[in-house]
Amino acid sequence: MSVLRPSDRETQRQRIGALALVAVGLLFIWRSLADLPFGTIDNPGPGITPLALAILLVVFALWSMAGSGANAVDSAEASNVEEEPADQGAARHAVFIIAGILVSAFAFGAIGYRLTVLGLLLFYLGVVERKPLTPTLLVSFGIAFGSYALFVHVLRVSLPTGPWGL
Repeated sequence: MSVLRPSDRETQRQRIGALALVAVGLLFIWRSLADLPFGTIDNPGPGITPLALAILLVVFALWSMAGSGANAVDSAEASNVEEEPADQGAARHAVFIIAGILVSAFAFGAIGYRLTVLGLLLFYLGVVERKPLTPTLLVSFGIAFGSYALFVHVLRVSLPTGPWGL
């Protein structure tokens, strides 16, 4: 059984990236503890969510860093991978993700939450990940309209609406 392992350079790059995420997480933990009140259990303050997200970021970055040397791929799996070079495929995905985030940031106020999330998910699942049409449509519509209902009706968070009240 042949096993492909990441090169030392790839492992080092993964660890540097994970350390950068740990540094960002620690910065947000520090600022959350210094500046934002936590509130109470009944009425949480604005400091709870950034602190929890920063802690999760640090934990998962450390987990990623610890496992970066143990990533082994079976040769049978490696032969099923597309022939596109790894760096080119990763760069393509990164560009698409950044483009989607930028477009959605500008579209959020103009077309509202539901249409922005719907368009973003259709783009990510349909274009970037090339998933089948039916699951892409079901997941995109379900998340866009389901999360809107959760935020507006259950959590009482005001979200922008777009044309036709969507």
